[in-house]
Amino acid sequence: MQPLSGVYNILTTPFLPDGALDTVSLRRLTEAVVATGVDGITVLGVAGEAQKLSTAERDHVVSTVLEVVDGHTAVFVGASQEATDTTVATAAGAERAGAAGVMIAPPTFLQPGPALTEHFKRIGEAISIPIILQDYPPVNGVIMSPQAMAELVTAVPAITTIKLEGTPTPQRTAQTLALTGDRVTVLGGLGGMYLLDELRRGASGTMTGFAYPEVLLEVWLAWRAGDRRAAADTYARFLPLLVLEGQPGVGLAIRKEILRRRGLIDHSVVRHPGSQIDKGLLEDLEETLLMLDVRQRFDSQSPAGRLL
Repeated sequence: MQPLSGVYNILTTPFLPDGALDTVSLRRLTEAVVATGVDGITVLGVAGEAQKLSTAERDHVVSTVLEVVDGHTAVFVGASQEATDTTVATAAGAERAGAAGVMIAPPTFLQPGPALTEHFKRIGEAISIPIILQDYPPVNGVIMSPQAMAELVTAVPAITTIKLEGTPTPQRTAQTLALTGDRVTVLGGLGGMYLLDELRRGASGTMTGFAYPEVLLEVWLAWRAGDRRAAADTYARFLPLLVLEGQPGVGLAIRKEILRRRGLIDHSVVRHPGSQIDKGLLEDLEETLLMLDVRQRFDSQSPAGRLL
């Protein structure tokens, strides 16, 4: 039940051209992310298109990733559902499978209040692994103020970490930590776009799916070592790519295209209905990668943080 700190990569879910799960790519992607040295992996998040997967497909993704990881890093599972009973069942299933924790967002449009608190209490009482509270208003329409999140943390001891993605994230991070103290940690998200400022305001890392997780890891390791200049320099160098990939509506398609170019997945398919990237965005991506002079192919033999 220790609060999380560090860099946690949210895996995309690879698909074949016909929309079926691509297990071969999923295994290769998982191996590569583990090789970067991240502190953990999260599956079945929004960036993993969890809402488009059947129960059998979700179970397959979880079991495949856990098998590949084989205890070398922590694996967290997105368990958000609309009903309390189904969320409890999903979270309990993740625990039985071997997950280190579950990431759960409030049900759609269930605003802070007694019902939401009871929802999380029942989940916390049903499992013995920690809950990551996901604050992501654009997806579920739930606005949790720092005060509301602090009250949930108090009411539900199983919540040890908040993945905070309601903007402005740096300001809300500081406000939330001022109310919760050391009872929880706050991790950023949103593709790492605001990582540097989140760290400045007290964040303990990030949980997100940026296609170059080793970049975020390099920022975090420099920051943790007290080298703010190095952290800022790395962040500033890759900010154009963070912004390009972070575009709402098309960001996941861009991320998958980068992963394809890196050789980590075979196809950049976003399961229908999903965003696609046009010729202009592909040209923008190509120009940005050339400008940054990044190594597009992944080299598993290079030391973590030195793959670029």
